[in-house]
Amino acid sequence: MWRRQPRGAPALVLLVVVGCGGSKTEEQHAAPAPDAIRGQVAYETRCAPCHGTEGRGDGPAAAGIDPHPRNFRDPDFWRGRTTEQLRLVVRQGKPGTLMPPFDGALDPGQIDDVVAFIQHFRPAAP
Repeated sequence: MWRRQPRGAPALVLLVVVGCGGSKTEEQHAAPAPDAIRGQVAYETRCAPCHGTEGRGDGPAAAGIDPHPRNFRDPDFWRGRTTEQLRLVVRQGKPGTLMPPFDGALDPGQIDDVVAFIQHFRPAAP
């Protein structure tokens, strides 16, 4: 009927069963990561006129804006900058500048996508 298994075998079987188990983890249910490609489309339409297509703050409207739009290629801009800070500025705008709020014009997912695209301008660490 039951054969005695060598010591350690049940644990190995248990690991295999649990490792291949049927329940999904929280990670499997997590929302998809923001899509920088979708963000690029929104950026080119809504942000590039001021920030430029390359994120240097030199878009066609930048010459008439004071203070000038942010240069996302500037390493100083990124020091200590968090993703949440970027989201907040895109969502609420920047008081004292012509940076408008995009809350309502973009849904929260689109804001995340734009932020994901902006982050690709971050210079590589030396």
